[in-house]
Amino acid sequence: MGNTLLRRVAAIVLGLAVLFPGAAWAVDVFVTLPPQKWVVDNVIAERGTVSVLVKDGQDPHTFEPTPRQIAALSKAKIWFTLDMPFEKRLESKVAQVAPDLQIIDMSAGIEKIEMHDEHGHDEHGHDDHHGEEAEDPHVWLSPAKLQVMAKNAATALSLADAGNKSLYERNLEVVVDELAALLVRLKEQLAPYEGSSFYVFHPSFGYFAHEFGLHQEAVEVDGKSPGPRQIAALVEKARQDQVQVIFVQPQFDKKSAETVAAALDGEVVALDALAEDVISNLRVMGDKIERALGDRETP
Repeated sequence: MGNTLLRRVAAIVLGLAVLFPGAAWAVDVFVTLPPQKWVVDNVIAERGTVSVLVKDGQDPHTFEPTPRQIAALSKAKIWFTLDMPFEKRLESKVAQVAPDLQIIDMSAGIEKIEMHDEHGHDEHGHDDHHGEEAEDPHVWLSPAKLQVMAKNAATALSLADAGNKSLYERNLEVVVDELAALLVRLKEQLAPYEGSSFYVFHPSFGYFAHEFGLHQEAVEVDGKSPGPRQIAALVEKARQDQVQVIFVQPQFDKKSAETVAAALDGEVVALDALAEDVISNLRVMGDKIERALGDRETP
C-alpha cells in the first residue's frame, strides 16, 4: 500500500515537471537595482523569478535592506550585484545566513570611469580618487556595457542551470542584438551634438555621456546641494553653454536644480537613471537630451 502511494506521488511529480518545466528546478535570483532586472528577466525568461532589492523611488546611496529582504535574499540561488559599496556591506551579513548563495558581479569585465567634475574632484569632493564611490557604478546607462552585463548573467545562469544553457544563450543573443541596434540608433541621433554638455542634478550619466561623446555637468557638489556661490558659478557656466534644461532624477531633491533653471529662464526635466525597462529608458534619455541640446540658441 505504501509503495503504491509513493509510486503515485512520484508519477504526479514527474507529470508536473513535464507539463510545467519552468516550475521545477526554477532558478530564483535577486538583483540589486531595477535596470538589472530587465537584463536578467530577458535572459532567464520562464526559467526563474527575478526580485529587486532597491525598489523604484529608493535612493541606492542611502539604501538599507529590511530583515525580510535579507531573509528572502538568503533563499535565492544567485544574487547579481554591481560592485557597489553598500552591496559589499550586505554581502557579509548574507554570507552568515546563506553561505551557498552565489554572488555574481554583473559589471565584471567593464572598465569603470570615475565620478568627477571637470576640476578633477571625485563626486564626493576628494582631490584623490580613493573615496568610497570614486568609481562610477552606473554602468547600465550604456548599451555597450549592458551587453557585457547580459553576457555575465547568461554565463552564471548556464553554470547554475546547465541543462538550459542553450536557452540562456539564445535569449542572450536576442538581448545583445537589441542593444546593438539601440547603440547604433543613439550614436546617429546624438552625433550632431558631440562635445556638448548637458546639465544634471546628480552625476549619474557618465557612461551615457562617455558612450556618445557628451559631457555631464552636475548641479550637486560634494554629494550635497550647492551653496549660493557654487550656484552662481554653475549658472554662469550654463549660460556660456546656452543651457536651458537641467535634468533631475526622481530619487533626489530638485530644489537646487530648479534654482539654476530659474536663473537661466529654463526648465527642469525628469531623467530617471534607475528605470526598470532600461532599454526603453535609454531611448527616452536619448530623445530628451537631443531635444535639450537642439533647443539651444546658436551664438
